[in-house]
Amino acid sequence: MAEQQRDIFFSISQGGKNNGDNINPEIVANVRTIPGIITMRGCTYAGCKGGIMGPTSDMVNLVHGPIGCSFYAWLTRRNQTDGINEGNENYMPYCMSTDMQDSDIIFGGEKKLEAAIQEAYDLFHPKAITVFATCPVGLIGDDIHADSKKRKEKFGDCNVFAFSCEGYKGVSQSAGHLIANNQIFTHVVGDSKEEKTDKFKINLLGEYNIGGDGFEIDRIFKKCGITNISTFSGNATYDKFASSNQADLRVVLCVTDRSTTWPTC
Repeated sequence: MAEQQRDIFFSISQGGKNNGDNINPEIVANVRTIPGIITMRGCTYAGCKGGIMGPTSDMVNLVHGPIGCSFYAWLTRRNQTDGINEGNENYMPYCMSTDMQDSDIIFGGEKKLEAAIQEAYDLFHPKAITVFATCPVGLIGDDIHADSKKRKEKFGDCNVFAFSCEGYKGVSQSAGHLIANNQIFTHVVGDSKEEKTDKFKINLLGEYNIGGDGFEIDRIFKKCGITNISTFSGNATYDKFASSNQADLRVVLCVTDRSTTWPTC
């Protein structure tokens, strides 16, 4: 029985290293995700798109890849938003995808991506459009960052940037958390001209407003005289992210989102 339980967690024959009489077993749960297969741990794309960026309400999240990957974008995590932003926009219920087909994977999907970004802009005129890479995009080499930069320069009033979050890049969602947070800090944080004059200002890291718990947290903060400038990333908006650099204190609620704290230390 003990050996059977051991085999569930370790793979010796496939990945273990034999050093004489000692065998160093490979932990199966720590093996990189196979392209095209989503495991029980999720994947890098799931952590980036679903975990971190999924709760944002007024940024159009566009998935470049097969439609199957995009289903994770369609509110599967029960994130909620109050829809309070400059335009009262809420794009969370939408599942936006380039719907890559076999021909796109063979001949490249960049033209399809450019057309999808343009369509999203024409439909919604959002403050930002974010592009997420899936496994086949990384395998064929579509330059999502160059395409995003080109569209951003063309639009002028819409921040367009991308995440190289191909699912196979990590062993779980954690790598996707880091990629998402790094790009938000690079492209959005500090992009606000409005000065926050509140006395006690914080950012809350690692809260995703699943089921609306973030609403209650903010209510308690308000009663205490504390202003939560931005939550990463429950009930998040572009302006909240952009103003988060003005916080006096950063509070970590969920240590599983430890990657959020790295660029802010």
